[in-house]
Amino acid sequence: MVYEKSTRGFNEFTSNQRTLSVRERQVLLLVNGVRNLDDLNKFFKQDQLLDTIKKLESEGYIQRPLGQEEQRAQQATAASHTSPITISLLETTEQATPICPTKLATVKSILIEATDDYLGMMGRGIKAKIESCEDETSLRQCISSWHMAMRESKLGRESASFLMEQIHQTLEGNIIDSASSTQPQH
Repeated sequence: MVYEKSTRGFNEFTSNQRTLSVRERQVLLLVNGVRNLDDLNKFFKQDQLLDTIKKLESEGYIQRPLGQEEQRAQQATAASHTSPITISLLETTEQATPICPTKLATVKSILIEATDDYLGMMGRGIKAKIESCEDETSLRQCISSWHMAMRESKLGRESASFLMEQIHQTLEGNIIDSASSTQPQH
């Protein structure tokens, strides 16, 4: 069975408020209207995946792909209720902005959880470095070390790419936050 993100599912990645756990966001990230449950089973334990899929579907984050008529009707409804979002990736600043503490905590959580799940005792040193990083530079160094260890790991190899995709989306969200909001985040 194939699922796709609903409008609520897309909003989970574009808004500043997170309502899902890290695991639920990982599954939501991989749901793209093309991958079926067998493809997703390569990344997650089957019982956890099925529970997460059921939860995401029941709460409206994912849906079965719509037919063309249903898609047009949904797009027309959505267009009348929302304004378009424009994201510019070309804007750059002269000096690096400090990383948002929420983004730092989210990325560290992804890294630590994956280290525990896939690297085991071999990842203890990397985990200690991840836990101690406090700024963007040290975080990027930890991500690099972590990614290399994941790629070399028999268990982590298959998951490394999609986890990196999730980390990049989280960090890119920092650019969106700093450009669109001048209020401090709590």
